[in-house]
Amino acid sequence: MLILIYILIATVLIAFFGIQLFSLISIILYMPKKLSEPTDYPKVSILLAARNEEKLIERSLESINKLNYPKDKIEILIGNDASTDRTKFLIEKFISNKPEFTLYHIDKTIGKGRGKANVLGQLAHHASGEFYFITDVDVKVPENWVLDLLNEFEDNVGIVSGTTMCDRGGIFATLQGMDWLHFMGYIKAFANAGIGCTSVGNNMAVRAKAYWETGGYEKIDFSITEDYKLFKEVTSRGWDWRTNLSKDCLGLAWYIPSVKEMLHQRKRWLIGAKELPLNWKSMIILYGLFIPALFTLFFIDYKLAMLFWGAKFLIQSIFIYSLNIKSETRPFSFWQMLIYELYVLLNTVITAFFYILPIKSVWKGREYNEDYLKDSVDTNVTE
Repeated sequence: MLILIYILIATVLIAFFGIQLFSLISIILYMPKKLSEPTDYPKVSILLAARNEEKLIERSLESINKLNYPKDKIEILIGNDASTDRTKFLIEKFISNKPEFTLYHIDKTIGKGRGKANVLGQLAHHASGEFYFITDVDVKVPENWVLDLLNEFEDNVGIVSGTTMCDRGGIFATLQGMDWLHFMGYIKAFANAGIGCTSVGNNMAVRAKAYWETGGYEKIDFSITEDYKLFKEVTSRGWDWRTNLSKDCLGLAWYIPSVKEMLHQRKRWLIGAKELPLNWKSMIILYGLFIPALFTLFFIDYKLAMLFWGAKFLIQSIFIYSLNIKSETRPFSFWQMLIYELYVLLNTVITAFFYILPIKSVWKGREYNEDYLKDSVDTNVTE
């Protein structure tokens, strides 16, 4: 029995450290492209879904308004998703003298779209750009965001993702920022080897032709993680994809203010992860098994367990530092890295328990229950 336990622990640890070392080497060897001005500026459409976002909507619109792209080649389509706060008023005030911005009021659903997917699907019908850029209201995009993602669109590329991390703030915000960058780093590390995972729903662009080949969000089976579904549908039709990591595509998301809200966010992600390819499901499970494997080893040989934990912390810290260098962001301190290690431990355990609890997934004030997820054939769109 003891031999079997040793074999299981060894399997988990070898696979875990193999992925860590592979990812570290992949990021170290990665060299971000230098931004180059295009000889031709294609028309682009930015699609923005907004629901009860009065606290962040102006931050988002300000960053979009400062984009380094010709005003006559860009349109910003905003979908007010039945907001009950001052979101509509603030948007109308901000865009009153900006003709490139247009507000649409979304109070119906079409086809299979729900939530954000429903809003984006309806905005796409009004879009006239060759490329659709998608971000979230809680994300502040850099001024060269459009140019940087466009730089990745070769003729065969249908969808491109940037990188997002939480903006700096207090310790809770900083830990979330580190966590986002850490996770995004794995997506980029595997992308460098040609292994796709998903698009990044708050920082992505899709070629209009590729988008409409899928039938649009109203034809795509609904998922809480609508970005993965679009990525899957686009790539399944033969389109290539890119994932980028650089300062010019680095979106800064506003941090989640409470542990409760963060747990709901992560439960939503894990629900969506059920649809990921087997290799990515295996990786998530592997990372979940690392803690119990190390905990079990601690009772067998605590010195060896502490050695493995120290190795994990060292490789992880170098990996995150490398991501700071590649994205040209201020490196996190040693003490922040150390606190983050405890944060990951607690977060993993608490998230696992929260996921298995019979608590419904709630996001942006909506409960994704059975009635809400039923198909609809309503095609009304109001402007």
